[in-house]
Amino acid sequence: MTSDSLATAVMRQASRFIGLREVKPNADWDNPSTAGPDRVLVDELRSLMRSSPWEPGWAYCAAFCEGMVLAALRSLSATPDQIKRWQTTMTPHCVTSAANFRKLGLLSPTAAPGAIWLARHGATSNGHAGIVTAVRGLSMSTIEGNTSLDPSSDAKEREGDWITARIRPLKGSGSLVTLGFITPASILKLISP
Repeated sequence: MTSDSLATAVMRQASRFIGLREVKPNADWDNPSTAGPDRVLVDELRSLMRSSPWEPGWAYCAAFCEGMVLAALRSLSATPDQIKRWQTTMTPHCVTSAANFRKLGLLSPTAAPGAIWLARHGATSNGHAGIVTAVRGLSMSTIEGNTSLDPSSDAKEREGDWITARIRPLKGSGSLVTLGFITPASILKLISP
């Protein structure tokens, strides 16, 4: 497993869930552009996030990111010990996860494709997270859970009801301030014996 293969796998996993919209707040989803319920995909999403340990009804942006890395690690034949190291350090809480990785020297100030972006909402303990898919100048493209389609809505910074692609400033936006990035290289250092 390399940083590039992990980045590609994380982005591939996250892209599969784009278009899901909450039908029950922070607990159930469906893609309104597809016919019928998307039960198989939604059940997989819920299973990946439950490993976090996320619970239905909780904000899920960080749990979504953790689950996408989990799915990527599994697809790349990571060992149970490697997966456990990942799940022990990443949490469904953005600010706690940033602190965990910072303490280990694995929170990067630099974005990279396949990285998890972690941000704090003002001076609170609330935050937001997303999977970085591209970096261009001072902006990044992300795939985020628990976000809004409309960047001008009240939920533009965090707490929306979609899993979708977004474009954000690298430093954060509004009251969301970037805490750092968990890059694929950092994940590989974390899980290496």
